Amino acid sequence: MRRDSRRQTSGKTTWRAVVSVLVLTCSAVRAEGPANFMMMANVHGRMLEGQPLLWDSSHMYLLSRDGALHEFHPDAAKQARKTKLGFSSYTISEMQNRLREEFGHGFEVSTTQHFVVVHPRGPWSAWAERMESLYRSFIRSMRVRGIATHRPPVPLVAVVFRTRADYYNYAAAHGSQLQPGTLGHYDPKSNRVFLFDDGRSTDNLATIIHEATHQTAYNVGAHRRFAEQPSWLVEGLAMMFETPGMREAWSIHTRKDRINQGRLRYFQQNMKRRPQEALLQLVTSDQMFRSDPGAAYAEAWVLTFYLFETRSREYSAYLARVAARPAFSAYPAQARVADFTAAFGDNFAQLDANLLRFVAELQEK
Repeated sequence: MRRDSRRQTSGKTTWRAVVSVLVLTCSAVRAEGPANFMMMANVHGRMLEGQPLLWDSSHMYLLSRDGALHEFHPDAAKQARKTKLGFSSYTISEMQNRLREEFGHGFEVSTTQHFVVVHPRGPWSAWAERMESLYRSFIRSMRVRGIATHRPPVPLVAVVFRTRADYYNYAAAHGSQLQPGTLGHYDPKSNRVFLFDDGRSTDNLATIIHEATHQTAYNVGAHRRFAEQPSWLVEGLAMMFETPGMREAWSIHTRKDRINQGRLRYFQQNMKRRPQEALLQLVTSDQMFRSDPGAAYAEAWVLTFYLFETRSREYSAYLARVAARPAFSAYPAQARVADFTAAFGDNFAQLDANLLRFVAELQEK
């Protein structure tokens, strides 16, 4: 990385100059980061404080104290200064106050141990405990199967809107063009879950649980938020928790209660046109999610459920291996296959046969 020690003649210090000074007193700045400190700067008229994750002469990735990821040119950081060592998120109370200021008097902000939930005044406050309950179920299921997790580095934020129109309008105003029929989504950039609850919709619970599972998984170490992760792995895990048998005192449920019947049904109906190399295609790239999303989601759930139920030790090792990938790095096909075969072997034909036998057993239950 090129070291640049220029300072502006106005006396305002750019972020690049701050880095130059720190390089002289610390070890060489590594492009892969993260830095061992937080900094504060005025970026395009907005004061940001957070930890630099990755930087070079043209890009800066900064994790702010609320968990959002900011990308900007280093020269855009004015009046930059180092604030403290390490990373320190806002507390639950601090996030609550910031969100009250951000959303105004038309909303309330409820909190739990891990969540700060913005919602309309009234019964929508129940969403805070729903999110916390899902979090507890996820952590319990991971631990039972030997999958390591850690405490979220920041409070987890969810925003609940009263109507579909409110939800869509907010998303559009903040640069997210939602597809028709979207009921909720997790935004990796802001690290927030957004949804609406009009009191009439009965089909959005599974969607919200799916998106909230993404948020939890990325924040407790099951996935690495800033490293490319295989779509089948990310989506497969989220689809498992759509079922009550996974998120409700699962120890009293049978395997049948943990089956995602909708995904299993789609997989069964797709069997006749299923490519012989479907499993290898799924592992090699995310192309199937673009060319045939229905089949891709069904394949992802089936593979994840099979591994989660029958090969949990290898699945745990694979999750950890993928989550340890370098931040902001590409994940080429060769590396994807190498990581997968390191955990599950390279005999894809045998694995596929075992998978189909498992599916046949599920059909009999």
